[in-house]
Amino acid sequence: MTLNEYASTSGVALYTADGVWINAPFLEAFTQQTEARLVCEGNQFAIVRDSLTVPVSVVPVSAYHQETYEDGGQRFPYTNLGVTHTDRCRISPVEGCAWVCTFCDLPYEFKYRKKPKDELRNVVRMAKNDRLAPARHVLISGGTPKPEDEAWIDEIYAHIAEHAAMPVDVMMPARKDMGYPAWLKSVGVNMLSINLEVFDRERARKITPNKLKLLGLDHYLNYIEVAVKAFGVGFVQSLIVFGSAIEPIESTLEGVRELARRGCMPVLSPFRPDPVTPLGKKGSPPASHEEMVRVYGESLEICARSGTGVKVGPRCIPCQHNTVAFPDGSSFYVPLDGDLTRPV
Repeated sequence: MTLNEYASTSGVALYTADGVWINAPFLEAFTQQTEARLVCEGNQFAIVRDSLTVPVSVVPVSAYHQETYEDGGQRFPYTNLGVTHTDRCRISPVEGCAWVCTFCDLPYEFKYRKKPKDELRNVVRMAKNDRLAPARHVLISGGTPKPEDEAWIDEIYAHIAEHAAMPVDVMMPARKDMGYPAWLKSVGVNMLSINLEVFDRERARKITPNKLKLLGLDHYLNYIEVAVKAFGVGFVQSLIVFGSAIEPIESTLEGVRELARRGCMPVLSPFRPDPVTPLGKKGSPPASHEEMVRVYGESLEICARSGTGVKVGPRCIPCQHNTVAFPDGSSFYVPLDGDLTRPV
């Protein structure tokens, strides 16, 4: 019932009777600062905090996570290629990462390697047909490829979008080519994630140095605006990692403002320190409850005032499990049985 991989997604996936999806983390680095606990009595799970008890259901780990494949004479678990979180299969064509960001474990734990296209397609098929937790959409993300491998990963995007038999989303850094989002849309990609992660320029130089060094914040914002024109409002999002260890909350909210006015969904990701990263080794604190309440509340107001029709992302309600986002009963958010390709 547990996944142990990236710091932001490790833990137990849960949902409440009224449709709120939750990731219950179990890494000591951030569970020691929470007052809520996941408990089990008999066959019933619940989140307990003081006198409050909220019954929850557990999302099972997919059966294909136990399967293996062969590559270069060596066997790997299929989780090396894809992992299902709630209803989304995330595949990672690149192991490791060409970039080195100090809050992410990819460049510190994994050696850079390209993965086989046929097996990536195979794991998507397995995820869709899984007997325990079938996926209903695909996210292609993972590490950033080296510049010389961009043509290769473009082929992966087009190949998976053509053969997945379910909506395919792509999470990737901005490219220099402003026509690239329109190309992604033309090959069948359903949705695009272009993550700012850190908005404050000085903090970004220390935490995500490659983003400013290669393209710069202004290019990212212009690229996101072009992407929204290609995909439409509700089909482009950008993740912002927040918490005092990352940047001042005022800078985070300014980033939200810049995204919302361009029609891009801000995805609020509370910082969770991974012990293997420089920020984790420094003992950087996770985002606090107070910071989450403030960032979420003010982001709702910013989106409402933007006039673009955008709201805090993600639109897929099960995918809100490791972000600060909640369904509001509107048609903007797509429940488990909804159509992820419909316009907002």
